[in-house]
Amino acid sequence: MSRKYDNILVAVDGSKQSYDAVQEALEVAGRNQAKLKLLYVLNDKLANIPVHLDTMTLYKSVQEHSDFVVEELHKRFENQVKTLDIVRLTGTPKREIVNYAQENNIDLIIIGSTGLDAIDRLLLGSTTQYVVNHAKCNVLVIK
Repeated sequence: MSRKYDNILVAVDGSKQSYDAVQEALEVAGRNQAKLKLLYVLNDKLANIPVHLDTMTLYKSVQEHSDFVVEELHKRFENQVKTLDIVRLTGTPKREIVNYAQENNIDLIIIGSTGLDAIDRLLLGSTTQYVVNHAKCNVLVIK
């Protein structure tokens, strides 16, 4: 059974699996002539975790990571596509991925099996697991 996808979303966080997911998504989008969106979610939950950094320093660090990931996406994939449609949101990554997909008629989410968010995995469960269980569209998990 072969299904055509029109709108593909890739969740990225800077992990190796997320870059592998982008590579897979480029191939799937090419085969389907699909629109491709890359989504990076700034995790607002990090500001509520007790650390030895002040909140502004932590926010700056998270923002810098976001900038780094977006820059890295451009470097790695600019030769494979004319423009990268990168969306940045702030919130809880797993919920933002599912909500964005539903609100934007996404018919396939591609996500890495693990990411950088070890805190999320320890406290609340895997982002990937949540997306697989709550998304209304198909989800392709990249290992």
